[in-house]
Amino acid sequence: MGTADQVQSLSQKLTKQRLAPLVKHLQGVKRLYVVGNNSMAGVPFELLTKDCAISYTLSGTQMLRHRERAVPTGSALLAMGDPVFGSTASKLKKQELPTGGLLALNILPDGMAAKNGIQVGDVLLSYASSELKSVDELIKLIETNANAKSTEIKIWRASEKNKTNSRNVPPGKVGIVFYKRPAREAVADRRKMDELLASRGPDLAELPGTRIELNNLAKLFEKNATVFADSDASEQKLEELRLKGDLSKFRYLHFGTHGAANNASAFESVLYLSQDKLPKELVSEPNSPFINGELSAREVLEYWKLDAELVTLSACETALGKTAGGDGLLGFAQAFLTAGARSVCLSLWKVDDTATALLMNRFYQNLLGKRDGLTKPMPKAEALREAKNWLRNLSSEDALTLTATMTNGVARGDRGKEVALKLVVPKEVKTDQPAKDSKPFSHPKFWAAFILIGDPN
Repeated sequence: MGTADQVQSLSQKLTKQRLAPLVKHLQGVKRLYVVGNNSMAGVPFELLTKDCAISYTLSGTQMLRHRERAVPTGSALLAMGDPVFGSTASKLKKQELPTGGLLALNILPDGMAAKNGIQVGDVLLSYASSELKSVDELIKLIETNANAKSTEIKIWRASEKNKTNSRNVPPGKVGIVFYKRPAREAVADRRKMDELLASRGPDLAELPGTRIELNNLAKLFEKNATVFADSDASEQKLEELRLKGDLSKFRYLHFGTHGAANNASAFESVLYLSQDKLPKELVSEPNSPFINGELSAREVLEYWKLDAELVTLSACETALGKTAGGDGLLGFAQAFLTAGARSVCLSLWKVDDTATALLMNRFYQNLLGKRDGLTKPMPKAEALREAKNWLRNLSSEDALTLTATMTNGVARGDRGKEVALKLVVPKEVKTDQPAKDSKPFSHPKFWAAFILIGDPN
């Protein structure tokens, strides 16, 4: 991200370019709504102004829709964190490759493919009994068979035991965006990437801070908290809740784990959940999410029904996704808001474990009105803003005291490892400063990553 001086210099230039012309119109404004699109989609506006609280929205239309939606009346929390990461590489290596065909990159809503259960990752092997090698061939076959009553297609799906199946569909456009490369090569490349992700130790390291978050949330919400950690922080638990219709009973949902943004494919960003008790065969049931230890934005978008005040993704890069111009970055934000959340709290870059644990604890204390000095709960946007300002001004002495207090009595469940938050003082802090006066989290990389999208109140 660069040094604090570099960040300040860049933010001053951006402020002069984008915000300065609007200053005369912002007199007395206490809350600024930001529609982050195109080149501004990943910019935290807190770096540009300190005069008002920042609230992000995907569009003016969406903001009005959220105001019309009834506020949830419940108070329950669902929190997941500290998952057990494991390798799925051995399972992935055993999977077959398609003989040819075209790999589906995206499925268009209301198109033929969507109506016939075709999924992202499926391979269209043939159309009208003709094997496919290119999109141009498919287009010609669609035109040739335009007057047929129905057309036979053959689909290959990696997650099913019987990989290939045929079905008759109406003639016309298939409603699929395909990879340009041959399916066999594309599937092999995706599998290699999956193996790297599944076995990559440093990026899927354990996260002590997420266990601290869960512990503090359980205390704040008391009997209203449903908390899953270790092996239970899994897709399987989420699927149990979904099938029972219980996901909609939670007013707040919190996920503390690793995340990965997908900048190439819309809604393929993922949250990594527990992988130690996955099914022996990674099989996708009809009309159900693919249980592989990764919760994707697409699965949330297609299968989840929520009635939530707030969804917090306390993970890396959860606000990022595929660039879509005026629609911003397509990913978890759109998925959770469409699924029924009034607002989402997400991150713009890789976040520090300890700093995030401290920020989240303060944020929820503000949100529930449960910290010293508060007489009532704070609106979500103001709660996050205050937590950020508090963290950036937190002294090393206070930070050490807080991390020691927050760590007390928390253990790693049946893994038997004690939790310890580590306070790492960045290089930007001057060595001649007294330790008690230094501010280890003053750099924007520690406090500015999280943004609130949706209803700010």
